[in-house]
Amino acid sequence: MNSRERVFACIERRPLDRTPLDCWLYQRQFVEMLEAEYGTREAFMDEFNLDLAMGWTPYPNQFGRKVEIEDLLNMPLRPPDDPFWITFEAWNPDFAGVSVVQAVERHGGKRAVIAHMWGIVEGTSTFLGIEKCWANLRRKPDLMAAWFDRYADWLCGLADSCLAAGADIIQMSDDWGSNQTMLFAPAMWRRLIRPYAERVIKHIRSRGAPMNLHSDGYIMDIMDDLVEMGVSMLHPVQESAGMDPRTVKAQYGDKLVIYGGLDTVDALILQDAEQLDEYLRQRFAIYAPGGGFILNTGHFVQPDTPPARLIRVYRLANELARQYGTA
Repeated sequence: MNSRERVFACIERRPLDRTPLDCWLYQRQFVEMLEAEYGTREAFMDEFNLDLAMGWTPYPNQFGRKVEIEDLLNMPLRPPDDPFWITFEAWNPDFAGVSVVQAVERHGGKRAVIAHMWGIVEGTSTFLGIEKCWANLRRKPDLMAAWFDRYADWLCGLADSCLAAGADIIQMSDDWGSNQTMLFAPAMWRRLIRPYAERVIKHIRSRGAPMNLHSDGYIMDIMDDLVEMGVSMLHPVQESAGMDPRTVKAQYGDKLVIYGGLDTVDALILQDAEQLDEYLRQRFAIYAPGGGFILNTGHFVQPDTPPARLIRVYRLANELARQYGTA
């Protein structure tokens, strides 16, 4: 069983040889530290048996400026099937990601390749700015809904391009949670955001691909909605925002693959080595039984993290992955 087969067996709840593993090594300063002290990112992925790799699409706003919602409705967008989106490499200096095409070339067939897209709210924020995006949800909901309708269709086209390039899984990044509550009232989210996010998710699933939702923060209020919408995987289950891991596992562990479990601040940075070992053992004990769990960092590994600490964590993670499997 290679890594790609292992990930799909996990998603489809088939027997596994071990729990799948991932680690988001996409913060440039940390990747450079890792290379200086250990070796290349690819060497780390190989030694510690990481099963997934990410290819990234750029922000949908390629205008070079922010715009108003009234203007955005009719502004021409670069078509989603333009190769620009899956071959983009002009990342900002802090980012160490690769394009969708590069990820497929390097990892396709061996690891499960995830293509990252910017979701309904996050993508819109790149055009309007965060403050105007949120303000317009209340002040100009009809205009926002009209844009979301257009943008959802565009995202469906982009997902098609990523899958045609060889991606296995589509990830939509859309932060809907904050600390102990959502960024939007659940009623507003269901009225203005869910219909368009659901259109994209159902389109991805209709193409035979799993769909991972990345949403930081507390989103317990809409977990049932995510299941209804067809979300396959959820990243990261942010405990520091109030997401209780035992509750999530008990209520949704048979419905969603939990893709996370390793907090990049509360665990990797703030805990010493022995505490971190115990933290990791507890997360495997909570999430791994019965399957449906892929260990991953909750976000990018930060430059405050000593590479030796990450190496220690993934040595133990490999032991626990074999120990639990799907038991």
